[in-house]
Amino acid sequence: MTVALRTPAGVRAIDLGPVWAVYSPLSGQTLILNTEAVAILEVLREEPGDLAHVCNSLAGDGQHDAGEIEARCHGAWKQLIDAGLLEPSAAVEGC
Repeated sequence: MTVALRTPAGVRAIDLGPVWAVYSPLSGQTLILNTEAVAILEVLREEPGDLAHVCNSLAGDGQHDAGEIEARCHGAWKQLIDAGLLEPSAAVEGC
């Protein structure tokens, strides 16, 4: 079973042109991310889900197949979790 993840409250992103500065309130870190990683955060801010859900949402917005997007985003997924930019959605339910 796959755990649905969400972007935690308080994540802030600032567009710096070719990259984004993104602050995580869970880790206290500010990271530099590419546009694709920020798109993942935006999808999960709207609706919790897994990587397949995100890729299906992004495929509906663009010219790429969901499988192609998943292959490109797979490496970033764990990094976003480790950086405190994604959390299990159950961790915030009922608050």
